[in-house]
Amino acid sequence: MAIVRFETPATLRLAKEDSFIRRVGRIGCMALALCTVLLVSGLAAAEEHGGSKEEGKAQAAPSPVKMNPDRLAGVGLSAGEPFIAPEDILEGNHRPRGDSLFWGKELMVEVYEDDPATFAITKPFPVDEYVLVLNGKLILTDANGKVQEFVAGDSLMVPKGFTGTWQMLGNYRELIVVDRESYEKAAQAE
Repeated sequence: MAIVRFETPATLRLAKEDSFIRRVGRIGCMALALCTVLLVSGLAAAEEHGGSKEEGKAQAAPSPVKMNPDRLAGVGLSAGEPFIAPEDILEGNHRPRGDSLFWGKELMVEVYEDDPATFAITKPFPVDEYVLVLNGKLILTDANGKVQEFVAGDSLMVPKGFTGTWQMLGNYRELIVVDRESYEKAAQAE
């Protein structure tokens, strides 16, 4: 759900650096995530395109996996089980929807959508998570009170250990990329 990773007056220099870092960080994170997803393929891709598991195993070279454009647009997302404790819902409703787009050997990619709401993240965030905001607005406030806002097209990294508030405005939808092993360990711990 922390932000992605020159002689002028200090305030102007900071404003320029922040803008430059956001552009370079956004492009770099998106490129890294997308390249990794495109370079790794699994049996699911072979089966999805009419192949069998045996054909997928026989395939010598990895093949790119197209992200489902309907799911990215929020069309036909599956209803999910609520995972935010009722006492951590500060405002709004929690009706998660989403689908997995890719489960590779190392990464998983999902689309997540929810109603406008504000959640308290009281337990440290269990994984490092890359987020690309697809729709709506996300406002994160860390434990020190630093507020950061993200709109459609913005990308960010939420670091493992993050605590604070997670506010979603509008019909919020995001693409997330997480290390599969970390994700599975976090899911088992709950």
